[in-house]
Amino acid sequence: MKMPHSRTKPLKMSKLRAFLRLSLLVCVLQASRAAEPKKLASRVVTTKYGSLRGYVTTLPNRQWRPVEVYLGVPYASPPIGSLRFMPPVTPAHWRGVRMADQFSPVCPQKLPDLKNETEALKRMPGGRLEYLKRLIPLLQNQSEDCLYLNIYAPALAGRDPVKLPVLVFIHGESYDWNAGNPYDGSILASLGNVVVITINYRLGILGFLPATEGSARGNYGLMDQVAALHWVQANIAEFGGDPKNVTIIGQGHGAAFVNLLMISPMARGLFQRAIMQSGSALSPWAIAHDALTYGRQVCSTLNCPTTESGPMLDCMRQRPLADIMRVQVMVPEHLSAFGPTVDGIVIPVDPLTPMKEKESLFGQYDLLFGVTRAENFYHLSSNEEKVGIDANRRDRLLRTLVRNLFNYHMQEIFLTIVNEYTDWTRPVQHPISILDSTLEALGDGLTVAPLIRTGNYHSKTQSKTYFYVFGYQTENGDYPQRHGAIHGEDLAYLFGAPLVGTLSHFPRNYTKAEMSLSEAVMSYWINFAKSGDPNITPHQELESLATDKARGRFEKFAWSQYETVHQKYLLIGMKPKIRDHYRAHRLSFWLNLIPQLHRPGTASVVPQHHLLDDHNNPLTYDGIVRPLADGDDASTGTSGPFLSGPQQALSTVTSVSAKNATLSTSTSTTEAPQKPPKKPSGATAETTAGLNETRSVYIQESSYSTALSVTIAVGTSLLVLNILIFAGVYYQRDKNRMEMKLQKRNYKDGNVYGTDGEEPGDEEAFHHQTHGDSDKDSNIDRDKYNLWEFEVRRAGERETIVIPNQSKPSAASASSPMAICPPGLPPDYTHHHHQIIHPTQQGVRMLPPKVPPKPVMVPPAASDNAMPEAQPLLPHCGIQKQNPAPPQQTQEMPV
Repeated sequence: MKMPHSRTKPLKMSKLRAFLRLSLLVCVLQASRAAEPKKLASRVVTTKYGSLRGYVTTLPNRQWRPVEVYLGVPYASPPIGSLRFMPPVTPAHWRGVRMADQFSPVCPQKLPDLKNETEALKRMPGGRLEYLKRLIPLLQNQSEDCLYLNIYAPALAGRDPVKLPVLVFIHGESYDWNAGNPYDGSILASLGNVVVITINYRLGILGFLPATEGSARGNYGLMDQVAALHWVQANIAEFGGDPKNVTIIGQGHGAAFVNLLMISPMARGLFQRAIMQSGSALSPWAIAHDALTYGRQVCSTLNCPTTESGPMLDCMRQRPLADIMRVQVMVPEHLSAFGPTVDGIVIPVDPLTPMKEKESLFGQYDLLFGVTRAENFYHLSSNEEKVGIDANRRDRLLRTLVRNLFNYHMQEIFLTIVNEYTDWTRPVQHPISILDSTLEALGDGLTVAPLIRTGNYHSKTQSKTYFYVFGYQTENGDYPQRHGAIHGEDLAYLFGAPLVGTLSHFPRNYTKAEMSLSEAVMSYWINFAKSGDPNITPHQELESLATDKARGRFEKFAWSQYETVHQKYLLIGMKPKIRDHYRAHRLSFWLNLIPQLHRPGTASVVPQHHLLDDHNNPLTYDGIVRPLADGDDASTGTSGPFLSGPQQALSTVTSVSAKNATLSTSTSTTEAPQKPPKKPSGATAETTAGLNETRSVYIQESSYSTALSVTIAVGTSLLVLNILIFAGVYYQRDKNRMEMKLQKRNYKDGNVYGTDGEEPGDEEAFHHQTHGDSDKDSNIDRDKYNLWEFEVRRAGERETIVIPNQSKPSAASASSPMAICPPGLPPDYTHHHHQIIHPTQQGVRMLPPKVPPKPVMVPPAASDNAMPEAQPLLPHCGIQKQNPAPPQQTQEMPV
C-alpha cells in the first residue's frame, strides 16, 4: 500500500511542474504578443533641432491604420538653474538620432494623498478614488526637465503629400498636478486619420509664481503651451500634420487654458479652432487673482526676499526643488493660488473684455464647447454619495461658495441660491434630493454658467460655434448610474477607450453600444477639426466596429450652430437628440439674476450689510474660506465671477485666530487673519477701467441701496395706510349694521324713535291708528309699496313714520331676547310697552317703557268689505294674536 502512494506523490509533483511550465510559457507568449505591436519605426523624422525615431504600434483591429508614436520630444530647453521661473527657451540641437520611444518625466507636482484610503474616502467619492488609483502611478516620474510633447500620427502620414489635421490636447484636472503623458492618442489618430499631440507644461509654484517687476511676470506654464504650439508650427509637417489646420482641445482647467490662448496675442495664428470641455476662462477658479500674495508667502517660508522681484527670484532659483515642493499653501475653496494671471503680456486684460468685443482675437477661431451632466461631483465623501446630505451640510457648502466668490449682498445671494435649488414640490426634502440639488448648484455656478456665457459671446462673432451636452454615463464605470455623466467621463470616449478595453487610466469594461458612442464622439471632434463642422456624413471615412444601424443613429440629424436666440445643442448619448435652451431657468439665475443682486452700492452702504449672517463662525463653512479685508469691509473689490474685474485681494491663509482655533481643527475650516485691502495682483489700468465701466452700467445715476430703501419705505407706508383704511371701513360697516339691526327690532317691537335719533321725551305720546284703503294726504303708491302710515302728533307738528306692511311680528321675532314684556298691562297696549333699547359707546342702555294713553278707534263706515277685527295671539306675552286689520281712517287726538 505504501509503494503506490510513494509513486503517486512524485507523479503529482511532476504534473504540477508541467502545469507551472505551461503557465509560464503562456505568460511569455502573451507578453511577447503584447510587446509585438511596439516596434521601432523604419523611418527617421528630421526636425529643426535634430532627428527622431519613434515606434510603430499595431492596434487590436487589423483594419485600423498603424500609428507612429514619438514620445518625449523636447519643445523647449529644460527650465532648470537660471531658467527656473523664466519663460521657455527653444530646445538645444542634438546630434545623431534621438530615440523617442519612452515617456519623459512629468513636471514636479503635488499629487493627491491616497495613502490612507479611509481618510481619502472622507474627501472624495469611491469612484473618484478608483480613478485616481489608476492615474497617479503614471505621474510618479517627476523632474524639472519636463517640457516635452508626445506625437501620435498615422504610419504613412509622413509620406503622403496631403497633410492631416492636428489635434493638440491640453490636460486638465488642476493647475497643480497631472500631465499629458497618460492620454494615449493612438486610437484617435488611427480611426480619425489625424495627428494627435499631448504636452507637458510647468505646474503650481514652478509654473505660475508671479513677480512684482522685471521681465518675469508669471504665467510660465501658459507660455510653455505657447512654445509647444510654436514647435508644432515649425515641425509638425515632417510628421504628416498640417500646420495651417491646428485645433487645441482642453478639458477642465485645460479648457480654461484654451480659452486664454484664444484671447492671447502671443498665440495669434498658432491654431485655427478650439474645443473647450467643461471649463472656461470665466470660471471663478480660472484666474489666480491673488497669486502675488501667495507667492510672497512661499518666499517668506523659504527665507527669500518678498519685496523686490529680482532678489526674490534669484533666491528662489537657488532653493532645492524638494524645499519648494514642501511649502504648504492653504487655498480657499473654488479658487486658485497659483494659476494664470492678468500680466499685460500673455493675458493682456481681464478675459471678459476681449470676449465682449466682436472684432477681437477671440472671435477669429471656431469653437466647440460643452459640459457633462454632473460637473462638480467631487465635493462630497463616499458615504454622502450613498446616503445624501442634510440641509446643514448643504448650507455649509453653499455658504463657502458665496463667501469665496462674491463680495456684495452675500446673505441675499446665499438665500436665493438655496431657494432656487430646493424642490418645493416635495413636502419633505430627502437627503439624496438635497445632495443632487447642491451638486447641481455648484456645477452650474463654477462651470456650466461661465462656459455658457463664453459660448454666448462667441456666437455673436463671425466664427462658428457649436454646443454639446454629454449625457451618457458608462454602464460599468466608476460612479453610480443615478447622477448621469460625471466630469471627465467624456474623455474616455474621445480617446477611444471603449474600442480597446485597456487604454491608459480609463475604465476597462465597455459594451458594444458604448463602442459605437465612442466612435461617434471621435467623429464629431475630428470633423470639427477638419472643417469646423462636426456633423457626421453618411459613409464617413472612419474605421468602425459598430453596426450600420448603430452608426445610423448619429447620421439622421443636423447639428445646428449655437446662437443666443434658439440656443440649440446636441445631447450626446445612446439616442442623440437636438435640444435647445439647456437648463434655461437655472442658467438665467446665474447669468442674469445673480449679477443684478451682486452690486456694490455707494460708500454710504454699511460694509456689514454685504456679509453673511454669522460670517465669523468657521463651523458654518466647509473648507477654507477667504478672509475679509479691512475689518470686514466688503465695499471694495471685484464685481464678481460673472462680472468684469479682478477678484478682491485675498490675504494669505496662514493660521487660525486663537478664538477659532479649536473650532477649525475639528472641521478643517480655516479663516485667515484680516489684512488691509490692496490692489489685486495683475490689475492693470485697462482692468480697472473695465471694472469701472461694468459697474457704471449697473449703478448709473442712482444708488441701488438707496432705491431699495425708498422702495421698502414706500411699500411699508402703503401697507399701513391700507390697513388703517380697511379698519375704518370695517368699523363703520359694523356700526351701521348694528344701528340697522337696532332699528328693525325697535320697529318690530313697536318702539318708534324720533327723526333726530333720540328717544321720545316724557311729554311725548304715541298714537296708533289704522288707516283706510286710501290716503289722500299721501303721495305713496299703495299698490306698489302696500304701506301703513302711523301718524304722530308732536308739539304741534305732524310727523309720519312709514313701516312696511309686510313687517308683521312673528313668533320668532316676538320671542326675541331684546323684547321684554312688562307684566300687568292691558292687552291692547302690550306691544307698545317693550323696553326701549338705546345703543351707546359703552354698550346697550335699557330705558323704561313709556305707556301712552289708549288710542280711540273710530270704526269705519258700514261697508260690504268691512272685516271684523282679529285678535292674534302674541306668544311672548300670552296675548291673542290679531290678524292685520284693514286700513282705517285715523283721527288726530290731542296729546
